[in-house]
Amino acid sequence: MNKTKFDEFPRIGIVIIARNEANNIYDTLDALSQQTIPLTQIVLVDDNSTDDTVKIAKNFDVEILTFPEIHDNWVTRPELAKVFNYGLNHLNVDNLDFISIVGADHLLSFDYYEKITEKMMTDDSVVASGAIQGEIATAPRGSGRVIRKDYWKSIGSKLPVNFGYETYVYVKAMQLGFNISYYEDIKTKTARRTSITYKPIMYYHYGYAMQALGYPLLHTFLRSLLLLKRGKGFKSFMFFLKGYFSNKGIFYEESLRNFISKKYNTKHVLSNPTEKFKRFMETKY
Repeated sequence: MNKTKFDEFPRIGIVIIARNEANNIYDTLDALSQQTIPLTQIVLVDDNSTDDTVKIAKNFDVEILTFPEIHDNWVTRPELAKVFNYGLNHLNVDNLDFISIVGADHLLSFDYYEKITEKMMTDDSVVASGAIQGEIATAPRGSGRVIRKDYWKSIGSKLPVNFGYETYVYVKAMQLGFNISYYEDIKTKTARRTSITYKPIMYYHYGYAMQALGYPLLHTFLRSLLLLKRGKGFKSFMFFLKGYFSNKGIFYEESLRNFISKKYNTKHVLSNPTEKFKRFMETKY
């Protein structure tokens, strides 16, 4: 991607989806309203809340949409991408430089977008995120993720409605030869730890996604062990693996699956074992 020079500051569009987030949405929107870079557009998709989420959001300069379909909890399911896409479709992408998705309980530091866009321009990254305190990751997080407009348009300006849609965004960038970044020094907070409310069946969907994307068995098995390390229980561990083996044909394009299979092959998984074991032992959530 070409390094763009901005006249004043980068133009950033935000999408938030929220269902019954009255306890968190004020703080999330307040942090966004105080960014050191003025945000160009903020779209909040109310996913049929029954509390005061919308009433609270109206205190801010936010475009509020109501997702038109009544449904059960879609967390970890591919259908949730439809809710995100409903908001993403309302972004004026041609008037933006970056697109970002933010969780309804995610508290970003006031200089989050200033710092991350500066680093992305320096590193020529097309997808990046900061870190969530208390969590260990190596790839861009789903919430707080920032995506370059040109790359976003190149993949259709929408999330695929398939298992693993969040992962797809950055692994597709890697396949196409672009840089992605995870900035551990840019710290953020969430009101809830990621997956704190997940039920074991939700990990079945994660395993299903690993197969859809083409992750090899050894890599997937080691990822499943992290669930035990994080205290998610043996049932979640088994559901994760069951999901992986149950997916017999809901796959992403073959070229992407081949790329992931080669990148995370046995040689890669077993390389630098000391550092990887250290990260494994440090993982808490």
